[in-house]
Amino acid sequence: MVDSDQFSRRTALKITGATGMALLAGCGGSEEENGNGGENGGGNGGGDEDWASVEEFYFDGQVSHWGAIEPAFIEGEENPTITLIEGQEYTFRWMNNDGQTHNFEIRDENDEVIDDYQSEDLSQEGEETTLEGVVAAPEMVTYICQYHEATQVGDINVESE
Repeated sequence: MVDSDQFSRRTALKITGATGMALLAGCGGSEEENGNGGENGGGNGGGDEDWASVEEFYFDGQVSHWGAIEPAFIEGEENPTITLIEGQEYTFRWMNNDGQTHNFEIRDENDEVIDDYQSEDLSQEGEETTLEGVVAAPEMVTYICQYHEATQVGDINVESE
């Protein structure tokens, strides 16, 4: 097993991204069939109209990944890339799924938490918490658990309407 302190978060993201691209390259089916990843939304969720209607995200937190529960078009994905609309307000709700200590943070490209968008720590399996009033801004690039930065991390795309 690799010591997670041995690699930076950016190195882990590069490795994960390269692996993801290799997997996508092997996917069959036409572009028309797959669209943005098919019925479930694939790696990038739904189309622009789907993302524009989202107001709340719901994840389960476990050491291996953030599991998407809502919105429905990303349900079942691990660490999905999410799209936010600049200036729109969001709620991020998550549940501890393994009894380990987790939190939820939104960070910029310098790994800094943006505007105190950070949840409380949860360590009891089944506990839930909510981070409300998150206003999408261009500097948002990552949602992450500070305790499991190499595995519990997803990208954020912020688009203008």
